[in-house]
Amino acid sequence: MIRKKFHKFFSALTFLFLILGLPLAADEKAGSQQNYFQANPIIAEINGEIIRFEDLRDKAAQDAAQALYDQLARLLPNLVLNELAKSDSKIDPNPKFTINEDMITLFYKQNRLENRGSIDELRPQIRDYLANQLKQESVYRQYNEALSKGLVKSYLQAPSEFLLETNVGQGYLRGNKKAKVILLEYSDYQCPFCARVQNILTELIKEYGSRVAFGYRHFPLPFHKEADEAAIAAECARDQGKFEVLHSLLFKNQKNQFVENLVGYADEIGVKDVDQYEKCIIEENYRSRVLDDLKAGQKAGVTGTPGFFIGTFDSKSGRVRGELLSGARPFQDFKQALEKYLNHQS
Repeated sequence: MIRKKFHKFFSALTFLFLILGLPLAADEKAGSQQNYFQANPIIAEINGEIIRFEDLRDKAAQDAAQALYDQLARLLPNLVLNELAKSDSKIDPNPKFTINEDMITLFYKQNRLENRGSIDELRPQIRDYLANQLKQESVYRQYNEALSKGLVKSYLQAPSEFLLETNVGQGYLRGNKKAKVILLEYSDYQCPFCARVQNILTELIKEYGSRVAFGYRHFPLPFHKEADEAAIAAECARDQGKFEVLHSLLFKNQKNQFVENLVGYADEIGVKDVDQYEKCIIEENYRSRVLDDLKAGQKAGVTGTPGFFIGTFDSKSGRVRGELLSGARPFQDFKQALEKYLNHQS
């Protein structure tokens, strides 16, 4: 039954693959196809010479391949849970959540939605959006548990062989700063999804901190009015060795990021020179650095937050070559990508 559903699922996508010129799965023999997505399949053979997808792919094709992978990554957990729920009553592929008025009001205020309409006008959309987000978080959590228990095996791979490129620049680094593999985050201190993924990143640092570099660059979104000031404050705290403390505090206090709030955090984060910290924020000493981060992210293909580059890292030049994961992904997605690049280094 599962095999039939997977076959039907992927057959429906085959037509899309062919239209877009995207990779169908193939093993090492040309023309031999498998029921899983492979990043760099053989697509032709000319006079005995193999032609792979990578030989023809350009940026437009890469974007289409990445979009398709993202769609598959969203669909697969739901398909898996629907099958597992037939034999396990504890699994709920369609969890229901009650969205109360406090949650709606908080979301409305945090995202500065006054210009888009009153809370009464936007209430239905906000309720549906929050319910869907909570549902997806539950689905990903159950899916990750199924993966960890060996109830399902995923062979889905991101199209990573076509490597995107960015640079750490003056971004903040944690973990093994000379590692050959990196997870570089582009994020926004007022982005709720960026805040949600921080616990997962903490777990990743605990597990991979000795083998992987973890970088952070700022990507303040224009509709988050205080996000750029918060980013500047983080750099001011960095001057005094308190970046990580303020970094964590900002994600926990996304509503309180006005200049007076940022200055007021001085005692809480323990900066030694309070006057210098305050002056640095008020005079916006690091606005150019924040802008450089934003431009670098945009150039590399980041369009929203959070965005994560996972790939190889040259600690001398700061160059990062790898794949871009968008959104607050589950732990397993990061783990799978990191393990792939770590295995390539061994």
